[in-house]
Amino acid sequence: MIIGDVKKIDLSTSIFELIITGGNLYVDKTRMIENFLNDSSRVHLVTRHRRLGKSLNMSMLRHFLTDRADFRHLFKGLYIENSPVWELANSAPAFHFDFRLLNPKTYKKTLYFRIVQHIKDYCGDNIPEMALEYISNKDFEDTDGLLHLTESVHRATGKRSYILIDEYDKILMDNHNSPQYEEIRNFLTLFFSAGIKGNEFLEKALLTGVMRISKESLFSGLNNIEVFDVFDDNLYTDDYGFTEAEIDELQALADFDKAELKAWYNGILVNGHAIYNTYSVATFLKRGSYDCHWTRSGVMDIIAELLNVERMETLARLLDGERILQTVDKRISLKGLSPEYTLDRDFYSLLVQAGYLAVETESAESPENAFVALTIPNKELMLAWKDFILKYAFKEPTPILNIFRNSHNAEKFAEDLQDILDNRMSYHDFLKPRDEPTKKALERTYQQFMLILLCAYGDSKKCYPTSNRESGDGRYDVFIERKEAYYIFELKSSEKAEDLADDAAAALRQINEKRYGVELDENKRLVRIGLAFFGKQCAVVCEV
Repeated sequence: MIIGDVKKIDLSTSIFELIITGGNLYVDKTRMIENFLNDSSRVHLVTRHRRLGKSLNMSMLRHFLTDRADFRHLFKGLYIENSPVWELANSAPAFHFDFRLLNPKTYKKTLYFRIVQHIKDYCGDNIPEMALEYISNKDFEDTDGLLHLTESVHRATGKRSYILIDEYDKILMDNHNSPQYEEIRNFLTLFFSAGIKGNEFLEKALLTGVMRISKESLFSGLNNIEVFDVFDDNLYTDDYGFTEAEIDELQALADFDKAELKAWYNGILVNGHAIYNTYSVATFLKRGSYDCHWTRSGVMDIIAELLNVERMETLARLLDGERILQTVDKRISLKGLSPEYTLDRDFYSLLVQAGYLAVETESAESPENAFVALTIPNKELMLAWKDFILKYAFKEPTPILNIFRNSHNAEKFAEDLQDILDNRMSYHDFLKPRDEPTKKALERTYQQFMLILLCAYGDSKKCYPTSNRESGDGRYDVFIERKEAYYIFELKSSEKAEDLADDAAAALRQINEKRYGVELDENKRLVRIGLAFFGKQCAVVCEV
């Protein structure tokens, strides 16, 4: 069912009341309320990618349930008005917490003041002693806030509360590489557990987010939680995103080319069922033109960190229209999303859950081993990926002048230089025996030249070059690890230009004879490079 003016679309708000009272276009999703209230599970976690109406549905649910104001007129003519659960409208305390607004520096304080506001609103001057102590102590570290809230409201009204938490995972995703991540995760684990697990004053709870974060025990205390994600959800399948039937209704009102709309905005699958992107379709109807509306997000930043050569090749094949078979993990460990440790199944699960790829199950194996076919399902996401590839994947190498990035700040400039000395150079680089031959001294000069040159092109703090480190039966001159291979350099100083080729070959032989790199991962390519210098001339020989 569709109500409101198809030509009047408010893209700036997800507040249900404002959309309805403003006469804006609204595609009826109130069956979601019935699904939530009729299901026997007390705690629901619904994960969907961005721009599928999660926040609007959460607002709609709060307006339906809350007993603090009568919003039943907003639902006139909608599905829920004729549902058996209509009797629950305007019947209970319903508390909505929007985690999109939480800041890592103030999130505890923000949650505390929201909870205190709700307690005072319901209890007035009759606040229970335990809640009064919570309020007066202003202990932002107290993780029992939801428990204090629901117990206080129950004492004041005799009613159990509904807890609605929107985008529960955003603060975690935004800070997954932050030193504060563990603190945030630990606090929220206790916060959810105290307020939701076995809380006799809780009627039901709904949490929404993008990711199913469960490997880190965020919900370890919630043995009563039911998860509805893009892989397994036969309850809310049609409640987030537009369905084919809803697009047909919109077409009758707006007269657009449905085939073209489908090519642009359809194809992301929920439990194997294709849906349309809510925000993208609404934007098209408002502006009358097709475009990509997937703006830059924190998820894209995470994806960029996790790229390697193999994943780049897979993305290229996907952009070519191929279907790629991969295993995906239905649960995400944000702590494990690092360039060094992320497995392919976690990487592609991130892309699926964030809505950048569509997935179809291909085998009947156990879920952790099942292969799925991954695709880029529509034109909008093709454009999003092309924009991402240009911005993130094919960045220019760090220029050698990067060492001067902090030249305006003497203290920072000194820190950068010290970092090179501590982490790139070896103690042996600075040793000069009393009677060292000129030839050896020149080799040291060329070695340090190569080392500093390569420092400018390090991929990350884990891929910088090192020198004079023990390996095999000696010490290599320079070593660097890059995403595609290991590189070992051995350098010689030639006495005359005619010796350059022979000396470079001798340097390469030394790498092999002294077994430099023997301790490295044998499954990764090792490139051995012999170099010889004479004045400003050089010779290079390589072996893989």
